Amino acid sequence: MTTKTVRHNVPAGGIYVYVRKHQGKSELIILNGTNDAQELPIHQYKEILDGSQYGQELVSGKKIDLTKNMQLNARQSLIIEL
Repeated sequence: MTTKTVRHNVPAGGIYVYVRKHQGKSELIILNGTNDAQELPIHQYKEILDGSQYGQELVSGKKIDLTKNMQLNARQSLIIEL
């Protein structure tokens, strides 16, 4: 049996953020559930980032700066490896 942990946050402004950890890897999942572009104040999630300053978006491979607010498109979802 494998162990997986998930750490959820209460959705704020239509944005749902959580971290899942499995086999030593951590992924930050961000879901913008609104029909509008949103700014994600990343400092509010400092605790769940466990000191990570950068991550890699899994679909595009793009390096993501986790020290600055993020701009999200309407209905955008991101999976970022920490």
